[in-house]
Amino acid sequence: MATIDKASISNRKPAGRADAPNEPFKRALASCVRALAKHPELEVAFAADKPSLLTGPDGAKARLPEPPRRPNPREAAIIRGLADSMALRLACHDDAVHRRLAPQSQAARSLFDAVEQARVESIGSRRMDGVATNLTAMLEDRYHRGPYAEITDRADAPLEEAVAMMVRERLTGIAPPEGATRLVDLWRGFVEEKAGRDLDRLDAAILDQRAFARSVHKLLASLDMESDANADSEDDESQSDDDASAESAEESEGEGEDQDAQQSSEMETSDESSDDLQEGAMESADAPSAESPDESDTGDADEAAENRPNVSASTDRRAPDYKAFNAKFDETINAEDLCDAEELQRLRDYLDKQLQNLSSVVARLANRLQRRLMAQQNRSWEFDLEEGMLDPARLSRIIIDPQQPLSFKQEKDMDFRDTVVTLLLDNSGSMRGRPITVAATCADILARTLERCGVKVEILGFTTRAWKGGQSRETWLQAGKPAAPGRLNDLRHIIYKSADAPWRRARKNLGLMMREGLLKENIDGEALDWAHQRLLGRTESRRILMMISDGAPVDDSTLSVNPGNYLERHLRYVIEEIETRSPVELIAIGIGHDVTRYYRRAVTIVDAEELGGAMTEKLAELFDENAKPTAFQGGKRGARRAG
Repeated sequence: MATIDKASISNRKPAGRADAPNEPFKRALASCVRALAKHPELEVAFAADKPSLLTGPDGAKARLPEPPRRPNPREAAIIRGLADSMALRLACHDDAVHRRLAPQSQAARSLFDAVEQARVESIGSRRMDGVATNLTAMLEDRYHRGPYAEITDRADAPLEEAVAMMVRERLTGIAPPEGATRLVDLWRGFVEEKAGRDLDRLDAAILDQRAFARSVHKLLASLDMESDANADSEDDESQSDDDASAESAEESEGEGEDQDAQQSSEMETSDESSDDLQEGAMESADAPSAESPDESDTGDADEAAENRPNVSASTDRRAPDYKAFNAKFDETINAEDLCDAEELQRLRDYLDKQLQNLSSVVARLANRLQRRLMAQQNRSWEFDLEEGMLDPARLSRIIIDPQQPLSFKQEKDMDFRDTVVTLLLDNSGSMRGRPITVAATCADILARTLERCGVKVEILGFTTRAWKGGQSRETWLQAGKPAAPGRLNDLRHIIYKSADAPWRRARKNLGLMMREGLLKENIDGEALDWAHQRLLGRTESRRILMMISDGAPVDDSTLSVNPGNYLERHLRYVIEEIETRSPVELIAIGIGHDVTRYYRRAVTIVDAEELGGAMTEKLAELFDENAKPTAFQGGKRGARRAG
């Protein structure tokens, strides 16, 4: 890490009070991050929340885990690794270039992001041994604490993680962490056979982000994740800017050789460990890349949907021609059937640890909703009647004016219809990380709350069984690739909690969303129709369907051989059928994606942290039949609403 000016550090000490034992370490770390990032005004904060790196017009902000009072060398190295990763991204990465060159498909975009993060971290590792040590400690902790070591099937192993580790190995000569060995081994043979030469070419372009991105596009084409034409078009588009980009990358790499030594001297070692640090490190697994500035909340809220296909307002909303090429590989499955009970409990425990702070916030909102619902169900009084029980509260009127008649009251029952609510959660790969964790927690707490109020709740999820088509695509290839095949992937619809199952019995099922490899692609139209049909079969007099998604439907296999708006047209058709012809009340919440262009009753939130408030507010609006709907205001940024 960078050389530290001890005088400047001492000047930062709060006057009039003694330092906590970890304060010198935090000040040294903050100074090193600014030096390595070449960003003197970088705001560095320490908190128990998930580590993140955000940039905006007002500057950049890095949030790191709060270290233990006396961090031991391993704990300190993990935090330093997170800090180095963020600093290198600021120094060696251009957000605008990354956005412009990123592929459109979700799977290719995920791999592109992961490999770019491996590039910026490799630049620091090659020049500074201390940085290499810190980053290695961070990655070892990440893969040790994650489920990667237990993966046995390639379908459950994220390709982007494996390729990123292979790229790091090529660029630095450092072997993958022990916890990632099985993950990499599952994919190594496949990747080496198809794209080994493309991996070898990456080293020559490490200092040039544009040239490196072009090489990654060729890598994607070799892995059949992008067409050769797309890779060639990226070559033509960015050729003119190569020289300027190379100079910029060389500047960003020119850091001092001895930047790690001083920070190590600031350390106080001890055997004391901290659960807070371990949780922070575990949450930070994808922090720099998954919360990269180009996908953060620093710009337009719709920027997170850049990788989704856009359709003009004139798009035909009806899709009677929609079909599936082969539906026999689709599955509707209970969550407990996708993994054994022991793993399900472990995943549930992991979910509980991730969002202890959020749970209390959502619980308060849910309790408020419960009070509103219970108030509607309780008996109430009618006043100022001519007969009934004498109302003593109004006797004072007779004392003031003896001519006033006596006032009577009578108890009445409130009309509260029996209700069932279905929460349909997008389980696509773009929901990975914080969004899916927040969604699972909010669904869990709301299910428990509504159950207390006598409202039945069903929790469903939707994804696909494989990336890039699965067995449906194989059947299509064997049939000679007939034109216009329709939907070309295997659906996976998951029942986390049926409406009649008690919450206590289905609680651990929601942990399945934390399983690595579960989240793949999303075909929203068929999932919405599936959930709708389940509701139509219910006997409750009121049925509510809430869709929670972070984008438009995307399935690379289907869209590669059908019109680009094929899935979106079908989604619009299903929505129109439900909203105009069905007794089911449909509402939608979009996370970083404007769903108001699809649904009449919808709200768009910018940050997943706002989901709990949006869900409780929209449900409260529906139950409060006398109140007019109001727009949900989520956090500082608010939300957009239609209807």
